[in-house]
Amino acid sequence: MFRQTYAGSRLADLYADLKIQDKVELEVKKLKAEYLDKDGLKEAEARRRFMELLEKYNMKKIISLPQSQDMSNEIPETIDHQLRDKKLQKLWKKAEFAGFADWELHKLKEEFLHHQMKLDEYNSLQENLNDDYSDNSIDRDQNKVKYTEEKKKKLELKTMSKDLKMDYDKLEAMALASSVEDKSFLDPRVYELWALAKKAKMPPEELESLKKELQHFEHRLQKHDYYTDRLRVSEEAVQRNYKDGEVPDKHTQLEQMARDYGRKVEKYHTDLKYRIHKAVQQHSEL
Repeated sequence: MFRQTYAGSRLADLYADLKIQDKVELEVKKLKAEYLDKDGLKEAEARRRFMELLEKYNMKKIISLPQSQDMSNEIPETIDHQLRDKKLQKLWKKAEFAGFADWELHKLKEEFLHHQMKLDEYNSLQENLNDDYSDNSIDRDQNKVKYTEEKKKKLELKTMSKDLKMDYDKLEAMALASSVEDKSFLDPRVYELWALAKKAKMPPEELESLKKELQHFEHRLQKHDYYTDRLRVSEEAVQRNYKDGEVPDKHTQLEQMARDYGRKVEKYHTDLKYRIHKAVQQHSEL
């Protein structure tokens, strides 16, 4: 009989990973209850994470799982086959030879696969919209319901496209971070400011103070991204579960919160850019 034992930090790591897996699966259940995982992408992602967890702790010999109907034995498990987008494939190749530690590469792999799932969701929505146009091109103007649905899908696609662009920029910054000596910041918007600030050759204490401020700004950007993601999920739920013109108070509050916080972040970003560019200009004039 095969028995696997864990102790010390290894046991603590296993416990932490299982707690995270519980949260992931709970979130999937909530999405399914609200019909927000129509294509089963989130459920498939949760299962993939669990399979990787079993492999990480050498538990596949202990736990036997039934094969999901959605997961064919013919599907390769290598990331080269899982990444269908050409840009992601090229970026992953760069990351593989960028000198990351194994645990860093494993974490980066999760980010790449998550982005691929978002792309799949976007492409699926795009195909559905194209099908609607081809099937209803004659009576589209006469059918207000169909026209409204198409308008919603267009808006959703536009939002998703913008989110995908931002996500890819972050992913690219993370993938190339190993080739950059200074890894203080991962968000490309913040790292750009930091790289520019170092060119100004400020006094060490002033540069250190700015670095802390940029760390605070990066945290705000992450918080804004969180609000944006929540708002996108809420918008999808409203489109599916409410009639035109009906918007729950919770969604309205979230929309206002995301808008207000976005303005603050944008104002903060503008102020930082102005101050750093001014410092660089003063140095170049000396």
